[in-house]
Amino acid sequence: MERAVAGVEMDPNEEGNSARQGDGARDRMASIINKLQREAEDRVNRRNMTEKRWLADLRQYHGVYDENIQANLREAKKSELFINQTRPKTHAMEARLSDMLFPTDDRNYGIQPTPVPELMVESEALTRQLAEMRGVSGKQPENQELAAATNELQIEVDKLTAIRDEANRRASAMEEEIQDHLVECEYQKQCRDVIRDACKLGTGVIKGPVIGDKSRRRWSYDKEQGIHNIEYLPDEQPVYWRVDPWNFFPDSDATDMEDCDGAFERHLKNSKALRRLAKEPKFDKDAIRRLLKGAPDASLPTYLAEVRSITGENVTLTGDKYEVWEYHGRLPAEDLMTVSEYLQDEDLLADLGIDPNDPDPLLELEVVVWFCQNELLKFGIHHLESGEQIYSVFNLEADDASIFGFGVPYIMRDSQSALCAAWRLMMDNAGLSSGPQIVVDDDVVYPAEGDDYTLTARKVWRKKSTASPNARAFETFDIDMHQAELANIIEMARRNADEETAISVLAQGEQGTHTTQTAQGMSLLMNATNIVFRRIVKNFDDDMTVPNIRRMYDFLMQFSPKQHIKGDYKVDARGSSVLLVREMQSANLMAFIDRFGIGTPYEPYLKDGGIPALRKLAQTMMIPSTELIKTDGQIRDDEARKAAEEPPMDIEMMKLEMQGNLLRDELEGRKEIAMLDRETQMMKTAESNNMTLEKLRATLEDAREARASKERMFASEAALQSRMNKEGESTGGGGGYF
Repeated sequence: MERAVAGVEMDPNEEGNSARQGDGARDRMASIINKLQREAEDRVNRRNMTEKRWLADLRQYHGVYDENIQANLREAKKSELFINQTRPKTHAMEARLSDMLFPTDDRNYGIQPTPVPELMVESEALTRQLAEMRGVSGKQPENQELAAATNELQIEVDKLTAIRDEANRRASAMEEEIQDHLVECEYQKQCRDVIRDACKLGTGVIKGPVIGDKSRRRWSYDKEQGIHNIEYLPDEQPVYWRVDPWNFFPDSDATDMEDCDGAFERHLKNSKALRRLAKEPKFDKDAIRRLLKGAPDASLPTYLAEVRSITGENVTLTGDKYEVWEYHGRLPAEDLMTVSEYLQDEDLLADLGIDPNDPDPLLELEVVVWFCQNELLKFGIHHLESGEQIYSVFNLEADDASIFGFGVPYIMRDSQSALCAAWRLMMDNAGLSSGPQIVVDDDVVYPAEGDDYTLTARKVWRKKSTASPNARAFETFDIDMHQAELANIIEMARRNADEETAISVLAQGEQGTHTTQTAQGMSLLMNATNIVFRRIVKNFDDDMTVPNIRRMYDFLMQFSPKQHIKGDYKVDARGSSVLLVREMQSANLMAFIDRFGIGTPYEPYLKDGGIPALRKLAQTMMIPSTELIKTDGQIRDDEARKAAEEPPMDIEMMKLEMQGNLLRDELEGRKEIAMLDRETQMMKTAESNNMTLEKLRATLEDAREARASKERMFASEAALQSRMNKEGESTGGGGGYF
């Protein structure tokens, strides 16, 4: 794994390394570092407009007005309230994406062996050919030549089956190995931070796999001294890191990472962090010593102070920090020769395939360079032989002209501004309309004390002697209240924010006006709400899941000593195809099982008796299927025990039972059709008689009750007549009472 920690380090035990490097090599190395430093500073300057937009996004997210707007409002003595809809919308988007992309009981990716589909097609074709050769009986043909051909074909089928099974087993082992590393480095946590950045600023960045800076502790016993000692060993495990978008500077002209010509990452470190950096492998300790003897020559980025002021932290940043740059990109062969001479590594050029006497001007290699204040801190060759960039960028809303996208605050900027403007107007209007405007005629009256014309309780006014007796000293005027009109503007702004962000109240957990009474209706509403989320999740699959898992796969193929996991695989990103539609899947599976599942006439046609459908249903409900449903081994044991205890079922009886079930379903269907016809006829009758359906039902109910009353009366008369006849017979048929 030497290439994985790619770096060349001078021997710290040797003295005079710097002196033996020579002034020429140091000057040329300083020229290379200076060129990279200028490129990094140029990218910082060219991203100025994007960072201004990010600051506006953060102000909007935290409910803070721009300084100019705030000053104008205070000068005009207007309302400064901010009704913040951006924060809940951003949180809803972040929570929704995190919940869909990283469930607790499933993965948003899979590893599939690339030759398996072709092998399955070929194996199925050979199996069909083998069945045709053996005929209906399924036995070996008696003809010796045909039997030999059948045996050869069976051998081919067995080989293909074995290859397919081995490929599936290796792919499963690779997937488990990848998952183990992802869990160790808290990949889901890092991705959730990336999603948060993308929702707030529009862009989230992750880096990996790289060798982590964590150390593994190990205790050992010293027999001579009789004590236990602790030692820290490097833990060379691949990890992923969330990268702060403020400190990530890709190619300014590129629109995606595939076209990016190198990337710079800024690390702001104080003296303590710089000393800790010296303890990591492959860093030049002498260069760090020279930095610590001096002072940082770069001021802190301006965004730090502005972000602090936005969040309410007005503490001035004290103390500059060292601006350490990490560059991932290409260097030409000529610069690599300078690096080799500077590091006094004669084998470096041979390892890179560079002829020191005649370097190829077309040759460029991917490298990793750490530098600070014209000092080379670390140099290494890009550790992945695939040459793929280790950075992945996810945009909530992509920008066709830049790598950096747009977040929720930017998308709903105008709606938030309209909402705040209407809210401020409502507050100002409420203040003006809360009491009358009072006009004082100072030619008629004047305050008894001083020149203060402010109205207060029990204030004394004096009437001027020159005032007309009929002159009015005070007049009042009422300001109209426009709360209804302004509230309508606020509601319109809210609806516009819902449409712009595609995060309606339904997606935030409230039904709002979309009230529905059925589970199917709610499923349809959720499916419609998920349409936009599917696009975002698909972008995450394409920009994050696939490249991240592919790089981890490349890393393990290159460095892992475990041969049983290696093979030709592809990454299957299934965030948009599986995780997003769980609600709809659950409802559909319940309807399917109820109609065609266990206990129905269609059960014999289901795969494995419908058990996979039950397991899938439990999975969509986020319930571990092993806790509720029997495993395949338990099912086989139960079937074997039942077969031993009970006689086999009569085939004819099964056919009769199936026919009876089909007849019952047919009768139920006819009954439903008859009910629909009845309702249709009732609607036609109501329409022709200009009656409502409820009135027609009431009329039919009255007729039904009248008919029932007549039937009961007829039954009573018949019973009375029957009793009288019986009594007449018992008295000799006298015909009555006298």
